[in-house]
This record gives sequence, structure tokens and C-alpha cells, in this order.
Amino acid sequence: MPAFGGENQVENAAVDFDETRIDKAALALLYLTLHDHSRAWKSIDWSVMNRLFDLGLIDNPVNKAKSVVLTAEGIAQAENAAKRLFGSPTSGRFETGRSSATVTAAAGTKGILCKSAIGGGYFFRVENADGGFTDYELQHDELEITISPNALASFYETGEDRVLDHSPEVLGFDPSKQ
Repeated sequence: MPAFGGENQVENAAVDFDETRIDKAALALLYLTLHDHSRAWKSIDWSVMNRLFDLGLIDNPVNKAKSVVLTAEGIAQAENAAKRLFGSPTSGRFETGRSSATVTAAAGTKGILCKSAIGGGYFFRVENADGGFTDYELQHDELEITISPNALASFYETGEDRVLDHSPEVLGFDPSKQ
């Protein structure tokens, strides 16, 4: 059983690492070792190292060396964690305990966010080269969205309610009479 248990495995996938996410993680680790109001250790906290040793992911960290040896299982889990936390699979196969999927990068894909008439869930619709569509169920709730400069969309605020919807013209309102 994996020491961290249950995470998805990215196998045989080309991965681009997001340096911004790596930098934020490093900064978070520095924060966890903060002392004297603004000083942080330049190494990983000993309690973390001891837990990794207890899990069999690294050799005993208590020695005079300035580095630590990862076990074979530690290397495998470290690679998977780096890919999962900081990477974006660009191609390959994605394996879970139950199934596998072909991975293709979605970055830069243009599509439309749609709300299903059945059940009210959201999906992402991409137009295919043949003019048809492929709909993708959303499995993530923090995707960045950029509204195209040509989109007929407006923000509406009435009291405490805030809505993003079609532009006033599409809804039949004349903005010049506002």
C-alpha cells in the first residue's frame, strides 16, 4: 500500500512543471519552519524527515551528510507527487485504481462553459474540426476562466446579487437608456 495512499498515478506521461506552484510550495515549507518572526530554515523540518523515514521513503536522515537517500519507493512516490502537485500532464496515460485515461493537454483550448438543462451541472464544450462538439464534464472547481474580448457578456449587480450573463443587448435591453 502506498505510504500516502490513494493518489492518482501519472504514468508514462510527459509533464510540464509549473514553476509558480513549485515556488509557492517552497515558500509554504519555509513558512512552516518560521521562527524569530521572520527567519526560516533552509532545509526540511526534522519531524517531516522522521515521518518520511518511518514510512520507508528515505534512509535514516540522522547522519552527518547534507543530503538524504530516497528509497526506491520514495523515488517513485516523490516523482508521482511532483507530477501531481506541480505538473500538468501533456500526453500519455493516467492511471487510477479503477481505470485509465488518455491524457491530452487542455491548456489554451478554446471552448464554452455550459450549464446542463438536465441536472444543472456544468460542462465544457469544445468544437471539433468537423464542426461537431465534444463535451467534457468538469471535475475541478477552480479553473481559471478568461472571458473573450468579443464575448457578449456583462456583470450585473443588484443589491447583494452578482450575476455574469449575456450582454444587455442580447437580453433585449438598451444600455443607452440606463
